[in-house]
Amino acid sequence: MTRILDVQELVAGYEPGLSIVKGASIHADEGEIVVILGPNGAGKSSLIKAIAGLVPVTGGQVLLDGVPITATPAHLMVRRGLAFVPQTENIFPLLTVQENLAVAGGILPRATVPARIDEMFGMFPDLARQRRLLAGSLSGGQRQMLAVARALIVHPRVLMLDEPSAGLSPKFVEMVFARLGEIRRAGLTIVLVEQNARAALAIGDRAYVLAEGREAHEGPAATLWNDPVIAELYLGHRKAS
Repeated sequence: MTRILDVQELVAGYEPGLSIVKGASIHADEGEIVVILGPNGAGKSSLIKAIAGLVPVTGGQVLLDGVPITATPAHLMVRRGLAFVPQTENIFPLLTVQENLAVAGGILPRATVPARIDEMFGMFPDLARQRRLLAGSLSGGQRQMLAVARALIVHPRVLMLDEPSAGLSPKFVEMVFARLGEIRRAGLTIVLVEQNARAALAIGDRAYVLAEGREAHEGPAATLWNDPVIAELYLGHRKAS
């Protein structure tokens, strides 16, 4: 497989001398869903924010399609092919659904934006029905769908999401993850930080478990849930003896 995202011994943190990510190395191949798991405080969100240019990096490097992007400012990352959906504040609540998509598509050639918005509505029909509503009036699951659509509209190579199931009902968690699986089948690479380990592993190809800012374990998503050591130490799931 073609390696799209390659993170090598990344060191990052919000304050000088206080690293949260402490030499983490992960990678994602073309068309994969890579899941990042771990206990609270392990550095999961800080890791993908550092990859996206939102947390200062003091060591290591990030390669996208073999090209270093470590020093790329966050607002330029999407032009390089990497889109990031944060856990919160990922839509404009006072704009309509359609306006949210139009703003996100602002880096595209203007003449192509209407057609691309229509493609997003085709991919997310629930949003199409709400296109003229203010985004702030959407349900939690619909907001998350809109956030993903905003990220996808610019044709990224890699989509990264931070806790997309946070605050959602089980019904909407299932809906969001099912849609991510569909997006992956279209060829997009997805890197997913998630506390809902069971749901994330169900759609993932590979998974990393972080501990104290480093990758502590890597394995196929289909088997990781049943790893007794990982289940007990990191996922809060103890197998019956």
